[in-house]
Amino acid sequence: MKTLAIIGLGPRGLFALETVLTKLENANKTLNIIGFEPSKYPGAGPVWDLDQADSNWINITERALKDLKRRPVIQFLDLEIPSFPSYHDWSNFEQTELEPDKFPPRHKIGTYLNQRFISLHEALKLSSNFNLHPLKIINIEYKKTKLLLHTKTNTFKCDDLLLTIGHQPTNVAKQLKSWQIHALSNDRFKVFESPYPMAQFNDLKNCRDITIGIRGFGLAMLDVMRALVINNFGNFKTTNPSTFECIYYKTEPQNLTVIPFSLDGLPVIPKPLNEEIDLWYKPTALEILQFKSNIEAYAQTDKSTNSLEFIIKPFSKIVARVYHDLATKARAHHLDRIHIESIVQIWLQNQDYNHELIQDKTIDIYQLITNYIAMALGEQAASLDFCIGQVWRHCQPTLYSAFSYANLSDNIINHVIALDESTKCYSYGPPIESMQQLLALVDAKIISFAYLSDPNIKNTKFGWQFTNLKGNHDIATVMINSVLDAPQLLDVNAPVITHLLAADLLEPIHTKLGIETTKNAIVKSNQNDIKTHIAVLGRLAKGSVIGVDAILECFGPRIKNWAQAYVAQLD
Repeated sequence: MKTLAIIGLGPRGLFALETVLTKLENANKTLNIIGFEPSKYPGAGPVWDLDQADSNWINITERALKDLKRRPVIQFLDLEIPSFPSYHDWSNFEQTELEPDKFPPRHKIGTYLNQRFISLHEALKLSSNFNLHPLKIINIEYKKTKLLLHTKTNTFKCDDLLLTIGHQPTNVAKQLKSWQIHALSNDRFKVFESPYPMAQFNDLKNCRDITIGIRGFGLAMLDVMRALVINNFGNFKTTNPSTFECIYYKTEPQNLTVIPFSLDGLPVIPKPLNEEIDLWYKPTALEILQFKSNIEAYAQTDKSTNSLEFIIKPFSKIVARVYHDLATKARAHHLDRIHIESIVQIWLQNQDYNHELIQDKTIDIYQLITNYIAMALGEQAASLDFCIGQVWRHCQPTLYSAFSYANLSDNIINHVIALDESTKCYSYGPPIESMQQLLALVDAKIISFAYLSDPNIKNTKFGWQFTNLKGNHDIATVMINSVLDAPQLLDVNAPVITHLLAADLLEPIHTKLGIETTKNAIVKSNQNDIKTHIAVLGRLAKGSVIGVDAILECFGPRIKNWAQAYVAQLD
């Protein structure tokens, strides 16, 4: 009987385990399975850790989690694994179209995932065909048709391996490394390499007379911001529940200053307030079908291309129809659909393009955020770029499905991923409440926008000196990195990956991307005899697949494809 090892039992590993058990039942086959998950809460993993702060919010609406579906009863050998409810049933979710969308804390999703895993494991642990080890694999070798999995103290053998290990550490950026070295010169100076876990800021957030720099101006920065300011000195108070407008009230003086900064200094854009407004931007079923066909005509055939027109043109046609139909909800114009379509095509290839329908991002940053909040609330006519971002979010699942495992050149794959990344400030945007809190902290003179765009930062004996183009100065004694690493395989420094690369058991699809795999998630290796023995699902396969970071992708068709193919080839 063969043995399958699953390394990483977070959400994706959990669903992979559930799915392979289901396929085994349907095929009347059996298997030994060993799972490895070193984090405290299997099923949830580090990203959805149950102990993390309430200030860590998800950026997908609870309404959209309808696709976290029920697990049916599974029969594995003589065991009956009970069903587990969908997320909506588990959470008793109810919401009307007009109610504001809910964005729960991450630990709530983690609780669901962990409970789902526990219900599975309670049954599986009664079987000798399954073993769970709370251990970290640090090296993998391939010897005599067997894979050897090494921890610090043990070695395990298996025939086949599935890697679902998610976020991995990468080589430290040059800027961050220089800060770490500078911090060694003074005990008062502190550098935090990662924004998570938030517990690392518990001592910091209640300090008086402190200035903190935060590298990055995205979703993780908003989590860090909340973790720092919800403290013994103050908190937020909502003044308008229908718009989430709020103030930050201080119970006593703290003299805290937080300085966020990034390369472009531009904010993430909030998602629409509720389902009714979100539906303004939703393509029709026919438009989605045509969009998918256009992509697959290139991505999944032998056609070749040197441009992204096969995505940009059909997408721009959808946006032009949506924006035209918005009527008075869009900025006033007299353009026909063809003209709007051409503007969309230009903007997607150059987001510095200026047009009266495009929001001017050179205006005061506070006003810029205010404008986008008003668009998300449906109180201000939508700019064309806001419309593009929301339509792109609705089209993303189709893009991810149709383009993954594309037959196109590595360079085109990289460009498609770059295009998707360029829209994420809209499509992966935060709840309106987060951006209202950001503005409230500016009003309270805690958040400073003075150094947002690529400031000059100099190491000094007093800390890190920020200087902007106006000649303003500020000194921070703490620096927090909130920029999450991209999954570039050649930059990953986790031992399990570096050893696999050194042994030629993995290869990247592109120097800037992840592991190259087949449609069934099997890695492409320079060693012919390893083929079919190692599979990779998730973030490290970015390039072979796209859209790997979304929670719903952890429960998607790629996992089912792998399980179906894997069980089919078993004796």
